[in-house]
Amino acid sequence: MSPIIIEGKNETDETECEQWSCNNIYTRCDGLWSCSNGADETDCNSYSALNCSTDEHICVSPYTNQLMCISVDKANDGNIDCLGATDEPKLCQRIVDINVIPRFYCTDDNNFLCLATNRLCDKRNDCPLNDDERFCSTNSMNLIESDSPCFQSNFSIISDIERLLCHSTHLRLKEPMKYFSLDTTKNSFPWSMKTLPTDTLTETSGFEMFGIHNLRCHHGIPMFVWSEIEKNIKSNACLCPSDFYGDSCEYQNQQVNIIIRFQALSDSWSTLFAIIISLIDDSNERIIQSFEQFTYLSMRDCKIKFNAYLLYLTQPKNQTKNYAIHIDIYEKISLTYRGSLLYPIKFPFLPMHRLAYVITIPEKNEQFQSCSNLYCIHGKCIMYSNNPQNAMFCQCNQGWSGRNCTIPYICTCSSDSICIGVSAYNRSVCVCPINKFGYRCLLTDSICETNNTLTCQNSGQCIPADVQIRSKQKFICICQRGYGGDRCELINNKIILSFRDDIVLSSSIFIHFIEVIQNDIPKRTTTLRTIPPIQKSITIFWSKPFNLIFIEIYNKIYYLAHTQNTYQQTANISIMINQFDRCQNISELFNESFVQRHLLRRIKHYHVPCQKNLNLSCFYDDIHLCLCYNLQKQRLANCFEFNHNMNYNCLDQNSCKGESQCFQDDDICPTRSVCICSPCFYGTRCQFSVNGFGLSLDGILGYHIQPHIDLLNQPSIILFSLSVVIISIVVGLINGILSLITFQNRQVCEVGCGFYLIGSSITTLLTTIIFGLKFWILVLAQMTVISNRVFLQIQCMSFDFLLRVCLNMDQWLNACIAVERTITVLKGINFNKKKSKTSAKIVIIILSIFIVSTNIYDLFYRYLIDEENEGDKRTWCIANYPSRLQTYNSFINTFHFFAPFMINIVSAVILIVQKTRKKANVQNNANYKKLLKAQAREHKNLFIAPIVLVILGLPRLIITYVSRCMKSADDSWLFLIGYFISFIPPMLTFVVFVLPSKFYKKQFRQTLIAFQTRIQRHF
Repeated sequence: MSPIIIEGKNETDETECEQWSCNNIYTRCDGLWSCSNGADETDCNSYSALNCSTDEHICVSPYTNQLMCISVDKANDGNIDCLGATDEPKLCQRIVDINVIPRFYCTDDNNFLCLATNRLCDKRNDCPLNDDERFCSTNSMNLIESDSPCFQSNFSIISDIERLLCHSTHLRLKEPMKYFSLDTTKNSFPWSMKTLPTDTLTETSGFEMFGIHNLRCHHGIPMFVWSEIEKNIKSNACLCPSDFYGDSCEYQNQQVNIIIRFQALSDSWSTLFAIIISLIDDSNERIIQSFEQFTYLSMRDCKIKFNAYLLYLTQPKNQTKNYAIHIDIYEKISLTYRGSLLYPIKFPFLPMHRLAYVITIPEKNEQFQSCSNLYCIHGKCIMYSNNPQNAMFCQCNQGWSGRNCTIPYICTCSSDSICIGVSAYNRSVCVCPINKFGYRCLLTDSICETNNTLTCQNSGQCIPADVQIRSKQKFICICQRGYGGDRCELINNKIILSFRDDIVLSSSIFIHFIEVIQNDIPKRTTTLRTIPPIQKSITIFWSKPFNLIFIEIYNKIYYLAHTQNTYQQTANISIMINQFDRCQNISELFNESFVQRHLLRRIKHYHVPCQKNLNLSCFYDDIHLCLCYNLQKQRLANCFEFNHNMNYNCLDQNSCKGESQCFQDDDICPTRSVCICSPCFYGTRCQFSVNGFGLSLDGILGYHIQPHIDLLNQPSIILFSLSVVIISIVVGLINGILSLITFQNRQVCEVGCGFYLIGSSITTLLTTIIFGLKFWILVLAQMTVISNRVFLQIQCMSFDFLLRVCLNMDQWLNACIAVERTITVLKGINFNKKKSKTSAKIVIIILSIFIVSTNIYDLFYRYLIDEENEGDKRTWCIANYPSRLQTYNSFINTFHFFAPFMINIVSAVILIVQKTRKKANVQNNANYKKLLKAQAREHKNLFIAPIVLVILGLPRLIITYVSRCMKSADDSWLFLIGYFISFIPPMLTFVVFVLPSKFYKKQFRQTLIAFQTRIQRHF
């Protein structure tokens, strides 16, 4: 390289090379002595039976003409120890170019004489002492004069001695560029030595080839038309292309030339589409002037630009009409309608238009926007997907056409196809099924109906080639997961990546596959994978060649996962990633001043970290990734350029939920995408959110439940939850039953408070039952034991809603009990028990309506979604609220949490103050403060109950508003505890209201005695 000035000094790639080993992966066994003693060329000739050590050269003895080993210390020491001076290459370099490796040196005391390789064993004594002929075998001496034993065609007949000397004296030049390589065992023999190329003469015909083009027909093809064959009467004519017309193809048709590149979303990369492009006008007939139809498969056609030439019905076109491009998109296999797009043609006065578009195919589950502005008689009104100025059209039923679907026509398409309209020449526009083609879909393409061994194997899906696109392939195969190849005949590499527990994983990782290409730069392919929560391993099926695998967990935190010199197809690879595999940044290996050096000075010291740290597997700087490797008792660095900032965002193909980022493995032809979730969201599509009071058992435990695994072998968090749920169900049922036994007593129900307590007991039982069912259905559904979608949809919509209603109802009933007690004290002897009972019934009804109505929105925003991640299929129940409704959701839950608590506290304070006043009125000399304290001690249970209940609810509130959200499913323990604690208050009805009260305990004992008496009577 040319010198550059660095810190005032001229620097090149040959300066400051003290730390650079001359014997490395790029110099070893390349036939050139990079080390002065040739240490980089030892142990390179495996063809000989003579085994020399790595510290010895193999050569031919000048005395015995036999192979022998000499120490590297004798190489280039000024003494000739080998025949031809192969141990002293500098001798011949004195008289030839420095780039030329030593040739055969003739022993001569008076002159320097070096021979070319082709002069060995040529039956001529070119050396004074016959050095070039005395080692030759009989076979080489029998060759013709123009032949040489060193030619590649003669390798099989010459001796080992001749092979060695041919190899050692062969002319080689330094390669102008060294590309990244992993091969540390390169053998420089045999080499490719060929004879001089012979000149070949190209014979040309004596006749001049005339092109088909003829000036008379301009852009057309000249032809003869026979009117009377017998009389040989013929006339000249021209066969014109579609965009020209006239007797001599001299006029150009008015037309629209469209160039389109399509792109599909991640849910449609392997879906075959039928695309119909039509040129329409704005008349009432909505005439299709012309149209073209073709198929599109993203994995096959993602880089193709489709050309369509659409002609106007009349030439010249009708200037009074406006024209537009109308595009219909259907799924080819199911013939499902995906959507339509409209592109108005601007500047209609122009005779020709050349338009270019990039079109995104509508999402699979995208809801079509219906409209009512158009009155479609025999059809339905549809909004265009690209929505140009809120444009809409009537999608007519089969057999009807026109702007308002009022013009009948006869559909001539086959019965298994779809008729979507009629062209100007009364020809039906048909969308054919996958095995049919032709204008009317009457022709059958049977290529995919033949034997699977001739088409797609291993359950691959066969897609016929588009008859309108020239292709050598008659079909293409969409392979199942784990298979690849043109016919899915190959099993993809199965790579199992496991991580040690001390490695902190992100929710998704980048996996960089590096393919080492001979005489070219490495090819990098990056894919992204989502790490399932609580798992420390993932399985990848990979079909492309690779030699290196790097794992990137967080931004620029790399691990070297795997290396292989030769790509092994259909291999199963298990990899355990540990901390020793981490690639350190050079800032961790060198001081700051070294890191700030120019790259040219810095990179010459990159062997040092590998030599000092035997456990170091790789490191990187801002440009390179470097590997440490072993070569003949030394550790060296091997670097290649690596773009650390490369990423492919999904542009307008984002299928991720919320404000998450979408990345795909290629910007034009992606095969996989992954979502990088924003805070508070997680899941493969960031579909789960834990925010405000929106704690969901699905979101907390769902990812921890392993499909197709027995219950007892589930993770510890599931077994813990199972134990808690069983205990909760038992305690809840006992609490509810004992409470009902107590509060059903007639004396308890003489006042409204008894009705509130009965309602609370019933709510407790309902909460316990629904909570248990919710947990078991979630576990069984994620274990794939339950798969009925209707049942799952019903429980998704109802169970969380009912749990929320029951929890809120229980809190409000407790508040009503506190209010009832306060009113009893305030009224004193004027308290009306009958009125209290009536009021309680009315309040319970009003509360039920109020709580249900304030939470009813939850029913309409819960739905099921299907998720597939590396073959792990799951069905989730998620709640997706709009932003305004999310605000309302937080408010209403906070209101239902704090309002009953405040009512409890205020009621208790009023009750105690009122009782204290009554005591003070009776005891005139008593101290008011002492009376207040005495009343507070006497009625402390009125404070204890609501305080205990709110304390039990606080963890849920604190977790929600302090931690804000669950950023990953690994935080599940904290949220799980908060979720379970929120169900404790309904289970304490008996403890809070019965045990502290002498009256209720007495009623409970009396009820038990009555039950015992009944049982004894029957038995």
